[in-house]
Amino acid sequence: MQHALQKLGYKSYHMIEGARNPKAFSYWLEALKAKYAGEGKPYERPEFDKLLQNYSAVTDIPCIMFSDELLAAYPNAKVILTERDVDSWLVSMNKTFYVLFSWKSLYYLAPFDPSMVGPYWKTINFIMNIWTGGSFDDRSKLCQSYRDHYAHIRAVVPQEKILEFKPKDGWEELCTFLGKPIPADEPYPRINQPDNIIKMHTMVWYMVVAKAVQKIGGTIVAVGVAAGAAWYYRYKS
Repeated sequence: MQHALQKLGYKSYHMIEGARNPKAFSYWLEALKAKYAGEGKPYERPEFDKLLQNYSAVTDIPCIMFSDELLAAYPNAKVILTERDVDSWLVSMNKTFYVLFSWKSLYYLAPFDPSMVGPYWKTINFIMNIWTGGSFDDRSKLCQSYRDHYAHIRAVVPQEKILEFKPKDGWEELCTFLGKPIPADEPYPRINQPDNIIKMHTMVWYMVVAKAVQKIGGTIVAVGVAAGAAWYYRYKS
């Protein structure tokens, strides 16, 4: 959906956008803790304006965790509810996020990058805890959270402001709903495939490994220099 909206002239905030603004993940984590753990002030229009001031649409996590707050902050917004069978969504989750959570090294490496990967890893873990009731392996709870989200959006968004959209239907219904011309000779994009997500996170893994090596290496060098200096002055005197 993000790529489709971009083709129609919108700048859409997606999870991957956090990579362009590393501080954003810290703010989203702060907002999640305020809403779901009662820690700090809940985010409202002023806070969302700061996070989303350069965007005209939102998709994906973490934004969908704040559906009610965003609807209250931007009451004129239109909502596109992408219809997807829960079983196919679970297959996708098994091929993406559950693969990532099996990379145990990330739990130890993420803190070496406190500006981006650390808050990002905490954010997606926090969200999965909410969706699964604290038990990552509970796929049934995960699927129920998916159904509950869809039911909630249908209940709170006025009918004239919501489009229940199936990507297989292509551009026409989406463009009519948004009042946009249909892109000429442009197939509806389907880019967010599991392999792409894993490739992107593999790059993240290598990046945080490099930072860990840099920090650990720097510490070892510093300790080595200090030990060498101590030895030198001890035996020189």
